[in-house]
Amino acid sequence: MQTADMLLPDLPLAIAGFYANEVVPRSTPLIAVAFSSCVYIYRNMKPFFKYYLPSIELSTLEMDVWNQLADPNNHSTEALTIISETLKTIPDKILSMQSRNFLSLTPDEQLEYLEQKSETPTWKPPEIVCLTTLKLSSVERYSASCLVVGTEDGDVIVLDPQTLTQLSQAKLSSVKKTPYQMVATGLYNVDYRITVATREKSVCILKRDWTEGRLLFSTQDHIIAIEVVTSDNSIMVICTDNTMSCYTRKGKKMWCVTLEHRPVAMTTVPVMHLGVTLIGVALASGHVHLYEGKARVDTIFVRDVVSVMKFGRLGQEEHVLIIVSGSGNLMLKILKRTADFNSHSAGVEMSPSVAAGQKPWLIPKKSKLFLEQSMRERENALSMHETFQFELNKLRLLTAKTLLDAHAKSENSVGAGAMELLRLTAEVEGLGPVFRITLMVENTSSDKAVIGLAILFHVHTANYKVTKPYIKIPLLSPGGKLKFPTKIEEVFEDNINPDVFFRPVTGEGGERSLVKILLLKEERRTPVLAAIVQMPPTDPLMLPFDKLQAAGGFQEGTEWDVGGK
Repeated sequence: MQTADMLLPDLPLAIAGFYANEVVPRSTPLIAVAFSSCVYIYRNMKPFFKYYLPSIELSTLEMDVWNQLADPNNHSTEALTIISETLKTIPDKILSMQSRNFLSLTPDEQLEYLEQKSETPTWKPPEIVCLTTLKLSSVERYSASCLVVGTEDGDVIVLDPQTLTQLSQAKLSSVKKTPYQMVATGLYNVDYRITVATREKSVCILKRDWTEGRLLFSTQDHIIAIEVVTSDNSIMVICTDNTMSCYTRKGKKMWCVTLEHRPVAMTTVPVMHLGVTLIGVALASGHVHLYEGKARVDTIFVRDVVSVMKFGRLGQEEHVLIIVSGSGNLMLKILKRTADFNSHSAGVEMSPSVAAGQKPWLIPKKSKLFLEQSMRERENALSMHETFQFELNKLRLLTAKTLLDAHAKSENSVGAGAMELLRLTAEVEGLGPVFRITLMVENTSSDKAVIGLAILFHVHTANYKVTKPYIKIPLLSPGGKLKFPTKIEEVFEDNINPDVFFRPVTGEGGERSLVKILLLKEERRTPVLAAIVQMPPTDPLMLPFDKLQAAGGFQEGTEWDVGGK
């Protein structure tokens, strides 16, 4: 249920929620939303604070280039071309946005830009790429947390939860790497680890009092998402090569599982009362697989491609999987309290010789019924195979006969051959005894018209009477549709059998309740198309009272003997 809606000042880049203090009664949490180079802090769905990241000085080479551009003597097409080539030699990773925009201009636009600009840029605003939170001094659920900000230049900044000032800042690596996703574990005042996935197919680690992180491991393909299992600090990684891998806290690869489809999202699913931490992996096929280690223990189908998912507490429910799909739908999956993900309790045993990179096989235990069935199959293998082949051939023969019979009787609503582009549909309306049948003839061709068609009704005259049994169809243009409403009346005898009103239940209507509609074509002996309509029974309340009384077996003047002799 939506409780609030507000307009954001810019395109959001990341979002995180955290508590700023531990006062009693507990205050409402803060929501941090990142925009470009600043972070907006919202309290009670209202703007509370705005934090700007510290600016970064331009590189020496880039500042020299801008000093040359600021010189009026270089405001010519030839000089700008030479200086622009020098600017292009600077790597894009350290090039400021202003320089990138300048290089995208034409020479005339560059001259106009330099004439209007009076100051030479000496710094560039940092760009935020991801956010996360880190507990300050307690692992309690509602304890204060620090806001951790990752920038485009490879800096990781930790902010104080109360004053929202910078507590620490560190480089991600000695070689410039751009963070993509961060997972923080531990306590800021005690010891912590920030695991960072980068766009350069690598994972870096940053610890307390470090001014520069270090490379933990690299992957062969781009990383989609990472998660850290807090029980053993193992790192789970899903990549674009449809694999999920597990690494130790020191970066050693333990195992790898090949997924059925491309992974799109991942989250940890800690189930504390069972003592297990599952890994939820969302696939592009709409499935969410739950893994315990490399064994898949459950599967959820959400009928949409997952964009983001998170597992945790929601209201009074302790275990809720929150899913946001790519189409904007919000789904909540509540874990049953009786759920048991222990594979042994479910009667499944894992094969110990499962090779790395392969899905484990779930082999059920051998029951007495299974052993008896396998023994019977071994003793009667030949006869069972012959019986199966005989029944299979009978099924194929019946299918072929039915298809041939339908083709011979033209009992098909879709044309064949030259008439393949025609469609015939029928719709029955009314309660009876007068029904309305609406026929629709459609020409699906995009360039051919059809002429010389007609509709013929084939009914049992003792049961039904058609107002227009023969209808001539005019020219049917390409892609055109024509509707032909026709009235058909059910005919009743003087002595009506009450069973006719219940023929859908008794099944006594048979072929007498069928109306066959034929689509004819000039100079053809067989119908082009055919549609068979099962007519519904007439509602008894729609019949005249005298016929309804006759159907009930009542005679006029009959008296009822009410009580007594």
